[in-house]
Amino acid sequence: MFDVGILPLVPNAPLPKAAPARTREHVPSGYGTQEQCLPFTVAASLGFLIPSPIAFGFCLPEEMPPGARDFRSPLDPADQPRMYYVKDDPACPFVGNAYRMDLGGSPDSQWLEPGISFFDRPDQADLFKLHLPYVWRTPAGIEMLLLPPVNRQQCSLTPYLAIVETQWYANPVNLVFRKPRGSVHIPAGDAVAQAVFVPRYCRRPTLQVVKQQSPLAEQMIHAMRQWQACKSEDRSAYKRLSRSFDRRELGPEELGAA
Repeated sequence: MFDVGILPLVPNAPLPKAAPARTREHVPSGYGTQEQCLPFTVAASLGFLIPSPIAFGFCLPEEMPPGARDFRSPLDPADQPRMYYVKDDPACPFVGNAYRMDLGGSPDSQWLEPGISFFDRPDQADLFKLHLPYVWRTPAGIEMLLLPPVNRQQCSLTPYLAIVETQWYANPVNLVFRKPRGSVHIPAGDAVAQAVFVPRYCRRPTLQVVKQQSPLAEQMIHAMRQWQACKSEDRSAYKRLSRSFDRRELGPEELGAA
């Protein structure tokens, strides 16, 4: 167990929230639903859901919602039919595609942070960034992995996966998306990504192919036979065994040797 810190840089912006295991509002009755699969629900409940801090979109001019501010990427051709848009939210304060941040109260502490920005390379003209108006902090050795919302109905935009070294990174994180082929409209507060946290030492594991005649292979085959016997008696055995194993509270070293 560890704490993740969030420093909001503007008031009233939607902040991350703990990801729930439940991934849809209405779950059909009967055995075999995805919600009864512990690996599925545990993955869905990892870390935090990241909501869009602003209302934005990409669409044709006639599809723009009332009050939208439209613009193109500097790399877009003038005849690009669809345009980006954002909607002001003075409560944040977010106006004209920029947050007005006060980081200390003095005139030189005023800071502008974009809501949506772009890369300046032609080979990345199809990408854009959504900036998050807060700073993350994790304990030493813990990094943030940014993913699409896990096991949920996919948003019309899918973020690029990224690792951020949040144990020291001292700036707002941005999410990178590919420009959609069609029109999209993202309300403020809609989940657009999921943040999960991984130990730095897990970055580059090695793969060991277990030899058939080794003691470890014998242990694994014995465990597999036991698992099959448990499964034949109780088709929900995975949940029961997993909870029993969790109660033992094994550390990384013991887990590796188990």
